Amino acid sequence: MNETIKYIDRTSEIPLTGVDFLGIIDRGTNILELKPLTQCNLRCKYCFVSSGDYDINFVINSNYLIDKVNEIIAIKGNYNIEIHLAPYGEMLLYGELFNLIKNLSDIEGVTTISMQSNGVLLSKNIINKLKKSNLTRINISLNTLKEETACYLCNCAKYDVDRLLNNIYSLLDSKINVLIAPVWFPGENDRDIEDIIKLIINLRSEGYSEKQIQIGIQKYLIYKTGRKLKKIRPKSWGYFYLQLSKLEKKYGIKLKLGPRDFGIHKRTKTSMLEFKKDDLIKLKIVSGGRWKNECIGKINDSLGIKILLKKPLVFSEILIGKYIEAKVIKASYKDNILTAFFPYR
Repeated sequence: MNETIKYIDRTSEIPLTGVDFLGIIDRGTNILELKPLTQCNLRCKYCFVSSGDYDINFVINSNYLIDKVNEIIAIKGNYNIEIHLAPYGEMLLYGELFNLIKNLSDIEGVTTISMQSNGVLLSKNIINKLKKSNLTRINISLNTLKEETACYLCNCAKYDVDRLLNNIYSLLDSKINVLIAPVWFPGENDRDIEDIIKLIINLRSEGYSEKQIQIGIQKYLIYKTGRKLKKIRPKSWGYFYLQLSKLEKKYGIKLKLGPRDFGIHKRTKTSMLEFKKDDLIKLKIVSGGRWKNECIGKINDSLGIKILLKKPLVFSEILIGKYIEAKVIKASYKDNILTAFFPYR
């Protein structure tokens, strides 16, 4: 694991919105997505953000996050809010995890706290702490029940599937809901997906409800900055949903999940981007990024922006505090994420 870590708090000048890999993502619903760190214990061959290989990792102070969450919820409304912990890394590596969850659960209007995890680091002690902290649900990225396949996909020497399954039982018995979220790799883990469906059916037959144990099959996607499985090509969304329909009919289980299944609904968006692609924007460089050709800019106290540096330019500490003009190459209005290019000429 990379030991170069940058800690983010109010003194860092790094805003908590606008950058895709850290802070808070607001998509105009009752769910706030938090990304408190970028560290990961695995280097999965299919990771869409190449987690585990960063030149610099980031860890955000939990109090800084909570203060910003309070500001956002005050605008959205203090009712029926879900906080989803979904970092570009492994949430169980976050040193302030239990305090973060507990403090978030104490916020008026927060009814659900969920988190994503590969599950490898789970233990009975950790599960007990998650329960005491008031975690509602954990989404576990389990792609197969075969250790050999799991080791291959996760690029690791050992992957104790039985231990993970025992921990899933412990989670359920502690009243923490579980969602198994396998990624379907066409031609690679087709039978494994069916094995996991059978596991869910068996768990429900043992008395665990549909709310307690869910399955959310994910489509394999390839991103420019992510890792790619050799010889595996993603299928179309139409083909993906057709296969889910066939499996639903075969096993009598709902597999196509949507916003309603998680109580997601539209809610006031806390900020709207005033920028669009190709705009020139003035900003202050406040930090390096995950990669040598990346840095973070500050537009104002609330809004940050990821800056891609044109090769052969690489980030240097002498850039900190500099005011530059960069060109917007991505302005995502859905989640208020900005990316710019510098120099743009």
